[in-house]
Amino acid sequence: MRNLPLEKLKDTSPFRKIAMGTWKTAKDPSVYGVLEIDMQPVLDLVPEYEKKHGVKITPAHLVGKAVAHCMKIRPEINGLIRGNRIWLRDKVTLFYQVNIPGEGEDKIKKATLSGCTIDGAEDLSTAEISSAIKSKASNVRTGKDKEMKKNMGIFKIMPWWCAKYYLNLASFLLYGLNLNLSWLGFPRDPFGSVMITNIGSLGIDLAWAPLCPYTRVPLLLAVGATKDKPWVIDGEVKVRPIMPIAVTFDHRLIDGIHASQMAAEFKKCFANPKEMLLG
Repeated sequence: MRNLPLEKLKDTSPFRKIAMGTWKTAKDPSVYGVLEIDMQPVLDLVPEYEKKHGVKITPAHLVGKAVAHCMKIRPEINGLIRGNRIWLRDKVTLFYQVNIPGEGEDKIKKATLSGCTIDGAEDLSTAEISSAIKSKASNVRTGKDKEMKKNMGIFKIMPWWCAKYYLNLASFLLYGLNLNLSWLGFPRDPFGSVMITNIGSLGIDLAWAPLCPYTRVPLLLAVGATKDKPWVIDGEVKVRPIMPIAVTFDHRLIDGIHASQMAAEFKKCFANPKEMLLG
């Protein structure tokens, strides 16, 4: 019997090595759900808001503002797990995944993912979140973020078998022991309260992303592409721009009651954007 004709992949991105060091089995406490948001009330106000503040507003910015508001009024879900106990944060920090284009002839193949954090998001406007992301994402993409550049550089030379040990050790020191390792080049809180990834910008309608164990982040929102769909309003079917959000959360910290109440408040933000998102 012949073996499968397999060939070891020699040239890959640091992100793929990080992924290999992250997950071992499918056994985890993740719960998956989906929110569908009628974007028409928001879209009616965005052009004027962008002109007034001189910023570009994307669905991911609006989602960040909304989830920061939800975590502010429900602080019991803004935490992380250390050992067998839940520890709460004193502020909401958003983590946005950032696509870094590759270099050379095959830029698409060599592209990878990184991220940036927005601290104290519960006290920021949507325009301020947009400006902060633009600045930090630019630094990540151009290599001006020294901490991120240093850590990604480590993964380029790190053996595959070593990745999981490095990630787990860093997580234990930063979150398990709550040590400040900024003097070693590690951000104080590299992953924040919630992860947001804008998969809609990649042309993906809907997809659920997995929680990363070493990040200790209990909530992940994957923002899908906004498309016209039939929608029932006051008993009538109308065509509306609907944005799907795939939600993954850690059932050890967030239960069904938390999720349902948060979803209701989240939808309220988009139903009343002038008061809650674009005021």
